[in-house]
Amino acid sequence: MERLGRITTSLPDLPIDRRMTYGAMRRAIVGLPVTVSSAILPDGLWGCYDDEAHVILIDRRLTYTAKRCTLVHELLHWRHGDTSCDHVARSREEHRARRETALTLIDPLRYGMLEQMYEGNSWNISQELEVTQQVLGDFRLAMSERVCII
Repeated sequence: MERLGRITTSLPDLPIDRRMTYGAMRRAIVGLPVTVSSAILPDGLWGCYDDEAHVILIDRRLTYTAKRCTLVHELLHWRHGDTSCDHVARSREEHRARRETALTLIDPLRYGMLEQMYEGNSWNISQELEVTQQVLGDFRLAMSERVCII
């Protein structure tokens, strides 16, 4: 349904933005119908979302930057109600969550300034933006998909 040029969906709004720290994000989502907890997760797993219990788990051994990115990623799975067990659907859901995480956490104008300042050095850029290398890579991919040559 479109109203006043905006698409209306039933997806809940997330009360977070790219300027927030991990702690500020955790405080901002307290009223949402999803529980966020930390745990020691199996090696290689930074976070997970259980749709049946509406619980997000984040590995407590991560840095605050990684926790911040993982929280946003898992909140996006929650927001979309991702529950698929099908490998192809799960892959689509994961791609969407990674893309939306990058677009949520990175301001394109600030990224452009840092890209010039650090001459493309991804480690320096990701440190300045307080995102992981993966999120920065996902952002770069999303931006390259938006380029249109006439």
